[in-house]
Amino acid sequence: MSDQDPCPADRFCDLVMKGGVTSGVVYPKAISRLAKHYRFKNIGGTSAGAIAATVSAAAEYQRRRTGSMNGFAILDRLPDELGARPAHGGRSRLLGLFQPQPGTKRLFSVLTGLLNRGGTLSIVIHLTLGLLGAYWMRALLALVLGLAAVYWSSSTLAGILAFAIACAVLVLYGVYRDVTVQATQNGFGLCTGMTEPGNAEEALAPWLYNKIQEAAGLAGTDDPLTFGALWDAPGYPPEGYDLPVVGPVRSINLQMFTTNLSHGRPYVLPLEEGDKVRNLGQHAATQARLFYRREELTRYLPAIVMRWMEAKSVPYKLDPVRAMWDPSNSDGEGLFELPPARDFPIILAARLSLSFPFLFSAVPLWAIDYDRAQGIGNRKFNRCWFSDGGLSSNFPIHMFDGLVPLWPTFGISLESKLKERPNMTYLPSNYYEGYGERWQRFDEAESPKTRMGGFLFSLINAMQEWNDNTLSRMPGVRDRVVRLRLNPEEGGLNLDMPKSAITNVAARGVEAAEELINCYAAAPSVGLERTGWDQQRWVRLGVLLRMLEKRLPGVRVALGSSPQATDWKTLIQEAAACPNTAGFDRPITPDEAQALEQMCDLLSDFAAKFAPLAQRFPFVAIPEPELRVRPTL
Repeated sequence: MSDQDPCPADRFCDLVMKGGVTSGVVYPKAISRLAKHYRFKNIGGTSAGAIAATVSAAAEYQRRRTGSMNGFAILDRLPDELGARPAHGGRSRLLGLFQPQPGTKRLFSVLTGLLNRGGTLSIVIHLTLGLLGAYWMRALLALVLGLAAVYWSSSTLAGILAFAIACAVLVLYGVYRDVTVQATQNGFGLCTGMTEPGNAEEALAPWLYNKIQEAAGLAGTDDPLTFGALWDAPGYPPEGYDLPVVGPVRSINLQMFTTNLSHGRPYVLPLEEGDKVRNLGQHAATQARLFYRREELTRYLPAIVMRWMEAKSVPYKLDPVRAMWDPSNSDGEGLFELPPARDFPIILAARLSLSFPFLFSAVPLWAIDYDRAQGIGNRKFNRCWFSDGGLSSNFPIHMFDGLVPLWPTFGISLESKLKERPNMTYLPSNYYEGYGERWQRFDEAESPKTRMGGFLFSLINAMQEWNDNTLSRMPGVRDRVVRLRLNPEEGGLNLDMPKSAITNVAARGVEAAEELINCYAAAPSVGLERTGWDQQRWVRLGVLLRMLEKRLPGVRVALGSSPQATDWKTLIQEAAACPNTAGFDRPITPDEAQALEQMCDLLSDFAAKFAPLAQRFPFVAIPEPELRVRPTL
């Protein structure tokens, strides 16, 4: 890749990438190809997509600061690096990123022994051999018991039965102990992500940290790349963009999903809500303030990142104003609040997002438990376990959507290969394509065992991805998402993919990027039928108008008079005299009351005038969209 930036300074796009463990090898070459035509404004991802997102943001950071494309060249080389194997053979560099701890090595060896095994019989055979190899001392003890049974009973059959029963009991008990004790003590996973002592290869966390720093044009000894550094990068907004300023301007906006298992909901990183409300006294937000213990977090991050965290964090200290609501200083001893979003290292956000269940350890942070009764000394800190972002949203294509877009938001979605469709990438070519359902064809397998396995997997898939699958069919969404298909031996938990498979998957990523470039980066179409970016804008406008058409009549009715409710004018007047109006810490001023009345009048008038105009606009949204209110994550 040339070191000179070929992209126009005013052409932007957003990029969202799906999770999928090793499927992430599809992204690097796709990103480097897109970078020749677009500058990345908003970048998001989950799990493996979060890895690609962080390195992409770092590469964009270097481009914005120096004009160098070297960061994207590093991305372009990643598939070759991950597929490399020693000259004498052995495991791939990709597999070397996954390093178990001493107490979880046996379980990890069983898992890796099952990699790339096709067919139920093959899996059963390799599972059996893997268990016997990993727990050989228990198998040996079972053999001794079997020989003893032969000696005492003079029956070979009795010895075989004794060996089989003893082996099953002893080995399975060993697995049970390793899962319930060793893996649990290891953060409910096999690998923390850190390099094990004596291993010459870097594990995932230090490897990713060094890639981020290198892609950003920073030395490994420099301060870790943070969200604030991305926000302050030059090059945005460009000349010619008349952008309304709502909050701080962010040159490069990186976001990732993670899942707080203890709270049972997703979090979007960085955690900015806590920044906004730390000093709001009694009404401070309770769900976004997170803390850590040094001795716990050290197991998950390189030493240089921990030094940065300690320099930018403050120990917990009870605000006297919140003595009735927050824990005491003694209960929070040893806890440090996570750095503000501006100082938050992006490597920590990536690690929180990619905690693939059981393979990678969940990350422990701490939060105040407000379920307990309020009162001095009643509130306590509880540990929160953060796991894979894909549990909540594996393909958050909605992450950067505006009501009408300023530039395209591209998505690359991963799915299994379809027998009926030979093409391995798919982008709808017109508005009337791509809204069909994503089928889980588990009942088409010949083997009953395979059908049952597919049924169980589909249960998990429906719980995990129903929101993503629903949104991916929407007009204005489906036509900017490339669906990239993978063979069974590609991506997922295939930790030891051969170099040829990695090369093929990465090349497919290039095909996906080319489809987006050919559709959206081409010169605007001229004539009766607009295509590409012009069509995307047209569709998104139509979707917005259809959503408003459905919602505004109800708004107009609600703002009118009702025999069962106090009229709005009276409510506003009372709020001006009430010291405890909901949402306010003080009575609203006469000027604020007048502004609220005028806004209600304008909204009601707008709804009345909008309805007849919307009926004259015959845009058909397939499927129908809906405008909803929900809290930020």
